[in-house]
Amino acid sequence: MKFEKISLPSQRELFIRKMQEMILSGELPVNERIPPERELAEQLGISRTVVNTGIAVLENQGFIEVRPRQGTFVADYRKKASAETLDAIMRLKGDILTDGDIRSILEIRWALERLTVKNAIQHLDEKSIPEIEAVVESIGASSNNVEAARHALEFQSRLAEMGGNVMLSLIIVTFRTPCLAMWVRFCKIYGIDTLYEHTMESWRLVKDRDYDGALEWIETFSKDAIDGKYTLYEKDLRK
Repeated sequence: MKFEKISLPSQRELFIRKMQEMILSGELPVNERIPPERELAEQLGISRTVVNTGIAVLENQGFIEVRPRQGTFVADYRKKASAETLDAIMRLKGDILTDGDIRSILEIRWALERLTVKNAIQHLDEKSIPEIEAVVESIGASSNNVEAARHALEFQSRLAEMGGNVMLSLIIVTFRTPCLAMWVRFCKIYGIDTLYEHTMESWRLVKDRDYDGALEWIETFSKDAIDGKYTLYEKDLRK
């Protein structure tokens, strides 16, 4: 087995993470004025360059707002959110998700999957079938949960690409972090084989151009994931 090198987080990464945690927890409330960079650097024992570059990242993520001639303030990330905001929150939370987080992610996936399958069935290209089937088989052959989750995301991305909706493909890729978190959690609770079987059924319905059957399958599985036998809430990890 080959091991990857262990890398320590940089001071900038630690600074960004600390600020994110304080903002998300409410310790730094919306519209709170952040101390000037020099003062903040002195309080934290880091360089002003670290603070300056970290503030730029936080601003891009929607957590911080720099107001000309006024200073730097905590932004309402819920109103200024972007793909970077969602990605940052999911990376910060890791696998520590509240039931509310999980339900929200599953409901969004539910809506996206209906449109993805509809478009894929309408634009199914026979030449693409072997490639997509290979992706599905890769899920079953995965050696760990993360690998299986990545192949499941690739399957959804391939269907979206085949459907021809460029924006939908971009949305799915943008939503990759929470989707991966959900599939990894699913595999931890129910196993890679179950994810493979569910994906294979979705693909069978698409390949058969059975839109009504696919829609019914999506509805059933989504409801099972939100409130039924395949739920992904914290209690399920303790089974």
